[in-house]
Amino acid sequence: MPVSIVVGLQWGDEGKGKMVDHLAGKAAAVARFSGGANAGHTVEVDGKRFALHMLPSGLVREGVTAIIGSACVLDPVTVLQEIQSLKNNGISVEGRLKISPKVNLTHPGYRWLERQSEVDRANGRIGTTGRGIGPTYVRKFMRSAIRLEDVTDGETFRALVDFHTEETVNLLKLNSPETAELQSDVEKFVEAAKTVAGYTHDVSLLISRLLEENRLVIAEGAQGSLLDPDHGSYPFVTCGQCVSGGACTSLGFGPTRVSDVTGILKAYTTRVGSGPFPTELNNETGERIRQAGHEFGTTTGRPRRCGWLDCVLAEYTARINGCTSVTLTLLDVLSGFDQLKICTGYENRHFTTGRNMDKLVPVYETFTGWSEDIAGETDWNRLPEAAKEYVLAVERSVGVPVTCISTGPGRSDVIWR
Repeated sequence: MPVSIVVGLQWGDEGKGKMVDHLAGKAAAVARFSGGANAGHTVEVDGKRFALHMLPSGLVREGVTAIIGSACVLDPVTVLQEIQSLKNNGISVEGRLKISPKVNLTHPGYRWLERQSEVDRANGRIGTTGRGIGPTYVRKFMRSAIRLEDVTDGETFRALVDFHTEETVNLLKLNSPETAELQSDVEKFVEAAKTVAGYTHDVSLLISRLLEENRLVIAEGAQGSLLDPDHGSYPFVTCGQCVSGGACTSLGFGPTRVSDVTGILKAYTTRVGSGPFPTELNNETGERIRQAGHEFGTTTGRPRRCGWLDCVLAEYTARINGCTSVTLTLLDVLSGFDQLKICTGYENRHFTTGRNMDKLVPVYETFTGWSEDIAGETDWNRLPEAAKEYVLAVERSVGVPVTCISTGPGRSDVIWR
């Protein structure tokens, strides 16, 4: 059985965690292929809510192997905190968590550097999570980063850690109390890294063997495609690859192993942080969506910016990912609106995801809303006709079949078409 890839088609927070957890019931492994502790995947099972930042969503499923690929960046302190949180809820990762030794580690100094970088940008701030992701990737491509495999050589590891500590102190001109605070965090980082190193595994070989045994592997992306550094709303993007092609390079398998790509698309649009957002609603309607959808960041707690669904962007991201199907999430949030809108074009210029994206003026198609509460619905035939028409309009605009609809946070709150 080949690999199934799951990616977000917007700016993240599309509900990937819930859907990966749902699909993982038939999987041998769930493999995270990008990002770091800046991601936030939420899974709700039997009334319990799990907010995961580094660990793959599949760990919530008993017996599923969880893999972290080489293109991820890893904060070992966060990893251990999440492992303990799962343990406190009766979920053990022992024997199931496999981490590529090639992942780059997020030194505590990188958080300091990223926060200062945001201050220095002033009005041009990216709006990062402040988790040190950018500086980690910068050092990866400068070829000076710390890899998890370096931990096994104590002398080399300590030298690398001390180098990056000193670099932070010098670049930011930290005073004595600040240096002491950083050094305290560094020692916690060192001890945590030693523990996390015990989970290293050749993930490429593991995935290859699972596929040879005809077992399903789900590759799980982080953030959303519009935050991809190549294809997203540059420069307001993340640093790790968010599109489906990144799964192959991070997890170490060829594209011929992929059977399908599922794009997760929220029934409206949200964004956290700075950057262009053509369909943003800075009004009562936007606030109503935010409250109804509980749109506050899993990682930062920041209120998410909300707006109408942009199907021009969705068609674009479905295309660059090679999506074979789309899952439409949070459709239940739109219950009660008299009218709904979908962006189907821009009136003043050609589509772009570059620096002129903020000049795009959306053209909308308007739809009649529905008053019925569809939360938890599992049958397509019981949906209001207006809700069905909305789903079908999305399908027509994106050009990819909408095969699944999520109607709530629970594992079984889905409609399969």
